[in-house]
Amino acid sequence: MATSRARAPRAQIFQPFDALAGYREILREQERVIVPRKVLSEDDYEILNYNVHQIKKGSMVRLVYYDKSQYVEKTGVVAKINLDTKMI
Repeated sequence: MATSRARAPRAQIFQPFDALAGYREILREQERVIVPRKVLSEDDYEILNYNVHQIKKGSMVRLVYYDKSQYVEKTGVVAKINLDTKMI
């Protein structure tokens, strides 16, 4: 057990070091391409509304939604759906 304690300070030497804290996040933010939000027609809204009402718990779905100047795509099995709160 004494050897594991002796290794702990030495192991800290090999931990990653971020000399410029937050720099990677700033780079990611700069690389993000801002996409204009699509405007849907009435027909598109009707199709979307129909498709959303077909979703049931346990269904496999692929969702694309707009969040903070970008479109996000998620794929997975629906665990919970509540159309009143607009949450899937």
